[in-house]
Amino acid sequence: MKKKLLAVGLGLIMAFSMVGCGGDSDKNENPEPTEEAVEAKQLSDISLNFADGYAKVTENSRFELMINEDGSSIRVRDKDTQEVWDSVASADGFNLDDVNAKWQQKMQSPFEIFYTDLKKGYGSVINLSLMELDYSVDMVGIENGVRVSYMLEQSGITVALDYSLDEHGLNIEVPLDGIKEEGNYAITALKVFPYFADATDTADGYYFYPDGSGAIMEFNDNSHISEAELVLKLFGDLTVYKNTLDVLDQQESEVMLPVFGANINGNGFLAIIEEGYEAASIKVSPTSQVVKINSISTEFTFRRSFVDNRIAGEGVLTFDEEIIPCNRKISYRFFEKGETTYSDMAVAYREYLTEELGVEPKVEQDSIPTSLDLFMGIKEEGLLYDEFKVVTTFEQAQEIIDRMSKEGVHSLEIQLKGWTKDGYGMEPVMFPVNSKVGGSKGLKELLEYAKNKDVEIILEANFLEGKAEAGGFSQRDDVIYLGNKTLFSNFDETLFLMSPTTAKENLEQFIEDSEDYEISGISFYSMGQYLLYNYNSDDTVTATQCMKIWQDMMQMSRDSYGKTVVQGGNSYALTVADKVTDIPYEDSGYQITTKSVPFYQIALHGLVEMTGQAGNLSSDMDREKLKWVEYGYTPYFELTYSGSEGLMYTDYNTLFSSTYTDWLEIAAEINSEFNENLKDVWTSYIVDHEELQDEVYKVTYDNGIVIYVNYNDKDVTVDNVEVKAEDYTVKRG
Repeated sequence: MKKKLLAVGLGLIMAFSMVGCGGDSDKNENPEPTEEAVEAKQLSDISLNFADGYAKVTENSRFELMINEDGSSIRVRDKDTQEVWDSVASADGFNLDDVNAKWQQKMQSPFEIFYTDLKKGYGSVINLSLMELDYSVDMVGIENGVRVSYMLEQSGITVALDYSLDEHGLNIEVPLDGIKEEGNYAITALKVFPYFADATDTADGYYFYPDGSGAIMEFNDNSHISEAELVLKLFGDLTVYKNTLDVLDQQESEVMLPVFGANINGNGFLAIIEEGYEAASIKVSPTSQVVKINSISTEFTFRRSFVDNRIAGEGVLTFDEEIIPCNRKISYRFFEKGETTYSDMAVAYREYLTEELGVEPKVEQDSIPTSLDLFMGIKEEGLLYDEFKVVTTFEQAQEIIDRMSKEGVHSLEIQLKGWTKDGYGMEPVMFPVNSKVGGSKGLKELLEYAKNKDVEIILEANFLEGKAEAGGFSQRDDVIYLGNKTLFSNFDETLFLMSPTTAKENLEQFIEDSEDYEISGISFYSMGQYLLYNYNSDDTVTATQCMKIWQDMMQMSRDSYGKTVVQGGNSYALTVADKVTDIPYEDSGYQITTKSVPFYQIALHGLVEMTGQAGNLSSDMDREKLKWVEYGYTPYFELTYSGSEGLMYTDYNTLFSSTYTDWLEIAAEINSEFNENLKDVWTSYIVDHEELQDEVYKVTYDNGIVIYVNYNDKDVTVDNVEVKAEDYTVKRG
């Protein structure tokens, strides 16, 4: 039986805020909590008339926030449309009586809590929804809303949630100071508003989630029925990363943006995880034979888990003793009544990036560049001795620039790979420059030559990994330890993951060593794909601290050289990076997904330069070019001076066709074509993207230019515009 206690707070409340865990780049430290007064709307000034079970807490020009007496249900009413968003499962066509009592309790709860007994330490996790627990509530007024503290009696845990309104819609915050643990039990995770966006399979609409470029699950697509819940962990999973050190072809979802959305019968929102996203997952739960309802929500992690093999001689699931120290916040931005497209959601997120996070538009350029990776050298292991394989020297790089220039490619962005002391993959030692590819003198001559040609030369640098045979680091002090105090390494302990603090120290040394070289910037290997954390007792680093370190390092490159390129496009990189690379064109192909959508590309075009797969590595160059056109990518190739067969027996054997002379004419033709046809949309915003018919897409820019892309092998006519087979048409005016 639930116990109910309603306490109304008057006047001001004192709010404790812990900066960190998401938010702006200057909010990612982990200092001690600071106390500040927050002006609160007095609940006594609001009619707490619980007629029909709900009272109005606050309102603004568009929305009303309502809550029931025991705090178990929150409603937001759109005064323009009279539509109501409810934390209780309330989908059209769904009846709570159709599920058993336990599921009814789950579906009428604003959250699910996961907790464990830390003192016993056996790793068992209790997962219950609010309505399955005995609890009491305390309500106190905050600015534009209410804080509800839920005191869960069986566990001794108190969880406070702040519900408030702004001009966009609803904000839900889980303040760090609102978590209290007064017994043996400790919170491990909290799933917030699990049924706020519930929908049946007969509903008209879809869920959007940030898998790869973006993905949607349409409710009327039966392929999701009875599939397992999809869990999308933001910013990479170190467990999977560890596996990739041994299994090179293992893949995982790339979840780069802390957003998700829904369009249900003409009512839509975009949810943005504004704080705590580095300790969060997005969960998509499809209908089953038992529960015929879909849902999408956020789950925040409060304690990381790990398997400790030291306990009782076998693996036991164990949790951190301390909570991950940060606030957590989700903002729901509601759209006006009508079909909400993924383009609408992407535009809303771009507005958030520019208006709230200060991401600046892309700088105007005289021409669309072509991006080239030039691979230089790598060690090939032999039975008796190792041989260094050189496929491009600095002198040969000059020749490539010269040939490109003669073909009309004058705007080049060149990234050098395998230029370091012992070649590609032998981090963390980088300087002096590898002598076999030309040494210090050769690099300086290349940089001078490139400068005269107005060509950028960027050095790829891997600050994340360290190879044992390369030396230059301590395998005890400079590397990452997992929660069970084991080293993060591959099976035979030849490859390690460097601590973020060590990575930053190595960058400082890199900048000092490169003072004599006029490079244009650094390309940071994998820094936009993974956030790290370190349990080394002498060098503890949280994911929040790592994010701040990564951002500092990217800014150091900008300050020292002028430009920062980042492999991967995680949102924390977007405020600093000039270019992000390896951005996926599609989703990961989960069974529940109806189709992939270019949410990422719509949101970021005009803000940050993007590249995808190298054209010479594509199985279909014509289709690859069309993807660049549709998504607004920079044309990109990874080339060598001599043939890639020289790399066949090395750890870098994916360049099956890379000889620059084979791709020179193609790269020049694409560069010329893009500058002739697409230059006037290069720094523009995409405002709409839609599929007009199978494999035919329409991309609309904010300057009115429309591009039609046809992937079919037959000509099509759409919007009275003819588009040739496997081609595109640009419509102006």
